[in-house]
Amino acid sequence: MEDHRLKSYCLVVETKSFSRAAQSKHMTQSAMSRLVKTLETELGLKLLHRSGKNVVPTPEGRTFYERAKKILEEYTKIEQDLLAATGEAKALLRLGATIIPALYLLPQVMYNFVKAQAGIRIDLSVSRTDNVLRDLRDKKIDLGIIDEIVTDQGVSAEVITEDEIVLIAPENHHLAKKKTVTVQNLSSETFILPERGGGSREQIDVFLHEAGLDARRLKIGMTLGSPDLIVQMVQAGLGIAFASKWSVFKSMKEGTVKQLRLTGKTMTRRFYLVGMAINDGAMPDAATTFREFLKHYRFFVPF
Repeated sequence: MEDHRLKSYCLVVETKSFSRAAQSKHMTQSAMSRLVKTLETELGLKLLHRSGKNVVPTPEGRTFYERAKKILEEYTKIEQDLLAATGEAKALLRLGATIIPALYLLPQVMYNFVKAQAGIRIDLSVSRTDNVLRDLRDKKIDLGIIDEIVTDQGVSAEVITEDEIVLIAPENHHLAKKKTVTVQNLSSETFILPERGGGSREQIDVFLHEAGLDARRLKIGMTLGSPDLIVQMVQAGLGIAFASKWSVFKSMKEGTVKQLRLTGKTMTRRFYLVGMAINDGAMPDAATTFREFLKHYRFFVPF
């Protein structure tokens, strides 16, 4: 039970992007834009404006966001109360996740978890790492799954699996014929990079710097907020890109992109299950059950 437009608007504010919000809701960016536009038309107010590459709320939009979140929380409470009154209440597991684990790890996890725990209902929100951690501290979620190292001592982090950031190119790219490529081979190539502000872009910039390439001098064709769009642009022949092995598995299997292997260099990261290091009260049973489930879960590794 929720207002579809309110939920969509809140996602845009939290992810600072129409494309990321649309992806988390499995809809097109244009459809997401139309939902927000109908809200603005109905209210007679401008709720969002673009600031650089991000979408940010206007002062009125910020007020609307705060009220909308309270309404959505009330919807959840109403639904739980009604289910409890009919004896059909399910334990609620509130999860937050960044986009890569949400899209590529959680579907396989949730399939198995829901089969084993039919009495648990899941509420998943998809956002950036800083928003996931904020929701954790504000007790809006019970647990989070992120792809960046946590430095906050008030947050506990457990490694659940690893990821590798691989370099990919279109299937007919001239470098795809090489068994390995060197950093020098990349200096004249056009790159498609994740937008700044996320953990992936920061890690890529550090990797390039350590490899002897100044990210500021790269030929960057475009920056995108969606991992799926990055892969699609590579497939279209618009450049080469760094991407999570989870996001390129299908395309590599189909042969539409090829992995470029850098001589003697790899880029890895970890996915973490995060929770509050010290809880004011006992963790909800559903969250404890999920944490224990993940400890023993064996992830399918793409390659």
